[in-house]
Amino acid sequence: MGLAYYLETYGCQMNEYDSLIAHTILQNSQAYRVHTPEEARLILINTCSVRENAHQKIYNRLKSIAHLHRNGARIAVMGCMAQSLGEALLKTDLPVDFIIGPDELRNLTSIDKTVSAQKEQKQAFVKNSRTETYDDIIPSIDLHSGFHRASLSANVAIQRGCDKFCTFCVVPFTRGRERSRPVSSIVGEVRALSECGIKSVVLLGQNVNSYRHEGSGLTDLIEAILNDTGISRIYYTSPNPQDFPEKLIEMTAREKRIGTQVHIPLQAGDNEVLKRMRRDYTREEFIRLVDNFKSRVEDVSISTDLIVGFPGETHEQYQRTLEAVEICQFDFAYMFAYSERDNTTAKKIYPDDIPASEKQERLDALIQMQLKIADAKNQKYVNQVCDILIEGISKKNQLELTGSLLNSKKVIVPVPAGQSIDNLLGKEVKVLINSANSQTLKGVIV
Repeated sequence: MGLAYYLETYGCQMNEYDSLIAHTILQNSQAYRVHTPEEARLILINTCSVRENAHQKIYNRLKSIAHLHRNGARIAVMGCMAQSLGEALLKTDLPVDFIIGPDELRNLTSIDKTVSAQKEQKQAFVKNSRTETYDDIIPSIDLHSGFHRASLSANVAIQRGCDKFCTFCVVPFTRGRERSRPVSSIVGEVRALSECGIKSVVLLGQNVNSYRHEGSGLTDLIEAILNDTGISRIYYTSPNPQDFPEKLIEMTAREKRIGTQVHIPLQAGDNEVLKRMRRDYTREEFIRLVDNFKSRVEDVSISTDLIVGFPGETHEQYQRTLEAVEICQFDFAYMFAYSERDNTTAKKIYPDDIPASEKQERLDALIQMQLKIADAKNQKYVNQVCDILIEGISKKNQLELTGSLLNSKKVIVPVPAGQSIDNLLGKEVKVLINSANSQTLKGVIV
């Protein structure tokens, strides 16, 4: 038999997709997946590097499986943490045989064989590529479905890397420069997913609206998917506010197969802080973009990213962020206290001068404010009848189904008496919403 391997994934949707690529490469070489690290001869940990606590989580996980390493299993660290720390990670006392960056996955099988033959010699494979998009490596529907626990949604990477070089961000260093997959490769993958029962796809990119391939941009790609596949819903993440295509707003307002959910990272609501972050837009430009979406796209849901405690952020500048959140009325937000990252410009030129306790106070207040906004926005759906795509079975209750509105808001409904779950999965149904909180809507099929 082939190599028994186990793969564990941390971090963003792009990491999840990279894990699908790794699975595909390994299984094409006759390796087979096992479901616990104790069964594996090769253990792969696909990592995130966005924040310090992401690193600490990986350190702790590696220590917890050190006994498997002592018993002969090889352990590899993949992904952004591997790329960011490089050979420094190999000089620790952690149980790691080799590290492999996001652009070296194509060589995963040969690298493992080389390291296995050399035994004691740890190695790093972290070269960034200007061309690698893995456009010829298409994960199977079984991998997609297994990764998302039989969900009817799938991620599809269309673009890798970023050229923005925001001062706080490690992505250009861990993921390299921007490059895009061919339209035909992406359309072919989406078509195959649709034909196998997937109802919605999320087009992924570090800066998804920078997608460019042989003269085609993001809107051209989405038009091709609309014309050449039967996929029911198309979403995309994550765009940058500074070059958001106006045509995409028009398409979203017009085309009912484009999801009315958009993630637009604000990061900070003060222009001076945005300038230090090297975010090439102003607070005013961002608010106009949000207003543009809200005025033209029916029932649009807008989410964002926010950082508090960036170096030099005064209390007044922090208040400007709170004001911007109040104005924009986000449906959801990923909110963080600033954390220094190696290799970033911010770490090199800006002292991390705000105490951790102050950062936490600012973050807590922001979270509470955003939760109230999200709860109030969701309460507006109570007593409304909405069209819901049923996507899966609730993880908490096997007698409940999960679904979503076109704007991605999650809805939980009980399985109606006498109805088959299989007959409801993948169907659009009308649901009377009878309760809501900041995260979820609940209702009954009518």
